[in-house]
Amino acid sequence: MRIAKYLTLLFLLFLLAFVVFVATQPATYQITKKKEIKMPSNLVYEYVNDFTNWGEWQQFNKDEDFTFTTSENTIGEKSFVKWDSDNKIITTFSEKDSIVQDYIESSNKQSLHWKFKKTKTGTLALVTIKGDLTFKEKIYSVLNGGITSYVGPQIEESLAKINNYLVNELGSYKISVQGLVNRPETNFIEQKDSCLVKDFPKKSKILLKSIKSFIKTNNIETLGVPFVIFHNTPNGNMMKYSMCVPVKDEILTTPESQIQGNSFESFLAVKTTLTGDYSHMKEAWSKSRNFIYKNKFAEDRASIYMGIYKKSLPEVKEPSKWETEVYIPIVKKKPQRRKVEKDSTATTTTSETEPKE
Repeated sequence: MRIAKYLTLLFLLFLLAFVVFVATQPATYQITKKKEIKMPSNLVYEYVNDFTNWGEWQQFNKDEDFTFTTSENTIGEKSFVKWDSDNKIITTFSEKDSIVQDYIESSNKQSLHWKFKKTKTGTLALVTIKGDLTFKEKIYSVLNGGITSYVGPQIEESLAKINNYLVNELGSYKISVQGLVNRPETNFIEQKDSCLVKDFPKKSKILLKSIKSFIKTNNIETLGVPFVIFHNTPNGNMMKYSMCVPVKDEILTTPESQIQGNSFESFLAVKTTLTGDYSHMKEAWSKSRNFIYKNKFAEDRASIYMGIYKKSLPEVKEPSKWETEVYIPIVKKKPQRRKVEKDSTATTTTSETEPKE
């Protein structure tokens, strides 16, 4: 009996000592991790700054099955991602090489500070997480060897995933110029828009969703995959375009409608296929034009410049597997009339034509 009382007293003393030890632990923490990523700093910044990408690399809630919801604008200040009514991350500062985000879990708030520094080979990404610990969290921290021992690896894994995406997914691509093809006459519906080149994947996805809703509401029969008509070459910062869906029959719409029916006649074009992220589109256009120059073709600037997204979001998530076809229209060479020598034995003469070399 005395042994039992002794053990109970010993346990209570140990528990009291543990509680005192936990209570004397720091109520705040700050952890910094860094990783060099061999990609330009602007690309790293833009990737982290867009909550559309959050679910692909974050490791803070990897053991739980969350459905992420983002704000309508997913980039920059006031944008956010949340996974239930109490938990979300909101961007409070965003400018060129720095991002600050508040990480709110129920009543607890932490902050994430991102910094992107240029290096000789790429970008040094630094992330610092700061926060306060409740007594319950202090206990968990002590039992798990300190908060750095379990939060630190989560940050490192997040940085590793960001590096993997940017280097392996964005860096892996292939461009192939197939040469001259004939694009057939096509009926389509379109919705016009303009945006920054870097915002095109997100903006075009919104437009495509709108068009698909229009198609479903009006029971329109479609033919083939969606495509884009470029109204200017997407080499600069801004681009003007129409998101289009090919349809079986000609569609008539009111002038006030954002979605219009349209069509184009068959045309000759140089076809180039880009396998990889859209960030390499400028190079795809450049290689197409080099092919045009070397073969002494002439662009038909009054015709259709188009891109067909054979493999893309949301069906294919990995950018390295996206497949985009680019078509630059070419002027068809007119047949050259050739004089025919008169045959003294013939009673009549005819004229012939043959394609110009």
